[in-house]
Amino acid sequence: MTKGLIIHTGNILQLPDLKRKPGHTPADELYDALKIQLCKTFSNGDAEILAPLELSSLLVPEERNSQKITVKLFLSSPQPEFIKLALTAALNDLGSTCADLFLISWPAGISQEDGITLWNAMETVVDQELAYSLGISDVDTQAFVELHNFSRIKPEAIQINLESCCVVPPELVTFTRENNIQLLTHNDPQNILPAETLKTVVPSLQEVIWTVRYQTLLRCRGIIKNKGYVVSTYTA
Repeated sequence: MTKGLIIHTGNILQLPDLKRKPGHTPADELYDALKIQLCKTFSNGDAEILAPLELSSLLVPEERNSQKITVKLFLSSPQPEFIKLALTAALNDLGSTCADLFLISWPAGISQEDGITLWNAMETVVDQELAYSLGISDVDTQAFVELHNFSRIKPEAIQINLESCCVVPPELVTFTRENNIQLLTHNDPQNILPAETLKTVVPSLQEVIWTVRYQTLLRCRGIIKNKGYVVSTYTA
């Protein structure tokens, strides 16, 4: 029988053992954070939610307006029912009710029909006031233009991975400029936490269902205040 688990890293900026190394990627960062936290928490029993003992709401109400919350979702499969669950998990860690920007790493090879269904679920979290704006990463220019055209709530940001695309397509530059869309860069792998990697931390864990990363940025100073991950998985 399988059992679902939600793993929280807490604010990784407060982990004294998490060291930044040359060439340290987001995938390396997540892996190292999980190793640190799970060695402390997984052995406590097979609770449905695994989290650092010190985990609590990272934001106090007085700080909310001074910080921009960005949440990014990595789905292992394009299942729209996980979108709200993942976003809510991140917001619960922060002690907030709404993200300023909610991004989704676009699943590779997704059909247009499945893409529409997935984006409809993204629009729903805006309708429910769980996010103010939406964004997307790792989608080719034509697919992005089509998504923008059919969407009810337009993406306000697109992320381009410059490690796999050295030059931003000029058609995308023109389209984002004409439609007032933020063009951002990132270095996240599409599969930020392969199941094989998770198993090296805890062998009994199986597939990764979704991973979500949250961070808060001090608006006036551009400093990252909080950063963490939540992972949905299950045991055999």
